[in-house]
Amino acid sequence: MKRLAPALLLATALALPSPARAQGCAQCRDNTAGTPPSTQRAYRHAILLLTLSAGGLFVTTVTLLRRNR
Repeated sequence: MKRLAPALLLATALALPSPARAQGCAQCRDNTAGTPPSTQRAYRHAILLLTLSAGGLFVTTVTLLRRNR
């Protein structure tokens, strides 16, 4: 029982969400709004490219780890 209380306290502390910083999103939106439409289009394509490459890397890693198990 003496070890359970600190473990529960640690689990509770780790489960609490960290505070969100919404200011960064507002700054990006304002900076992007001031750019020409071609630059905004390039940003949208870059975000999509980064999302797809990160997703592909994740799926590949999971697949390799499952095969080696």
